[in-house]
Amino acid sequence: MEGPVSESTLFPPGAAAARLIVCERSGRWAVALRRELDADPIRVYETRSLKDCWNMLAEAPASFVLVEWTPRIAEALLDRMARLPRDFPLARVAVVADRCLARYEWLIREAGAVHFTCSPRQLGPVTRLACRHLAQVPTPPQTITQRIWAGLPWKDAPRTR
Repeated sequence: MEGPVSESTLFPPGAAAARLIVCERSGRWAVALRRELDADPIRVYETRSLKDCWNMLAEAPASFVLVEWTPRIAEALLDRMARLPRDFPLARVAVVADRCLARYEWLIREAGAVHFTCSPRQLGPVTRLACRHLAQVPTPPQTITQRIWAGLPWKDAPRTR
């Protein structure tokens, strides 16, 4: 029987803190998400391809990801979502899509999406899920230098090698 998963397996060396990542081509879902976040100071990281999204997720493996479902990326997204619990056990994925693709909702949920919506005006539940996830997920171990920089009164710390 396996023991508890260690932090070192959840966070590779140099892993960044959890992010809110949006993967879409147009930017309309990110705009709607920012509007929904309103006064919440959470930064939204945007990517335009699934490859870039998963590269960013590899940098910050405990992130919350919002992906736009399109027929062009359907197979690749389902494959990555199926591997998510093994590759990034702390990450969560929500999916958005055009209304004409609503029929795929239960397939997407079965693949592991924590939420699915077809309306940019209905991102409230996604926003709440993302905020709760980012507040509860553990932070990656930091070097002494990173801890000192994080404690300084300004937010932007230099990148470490």
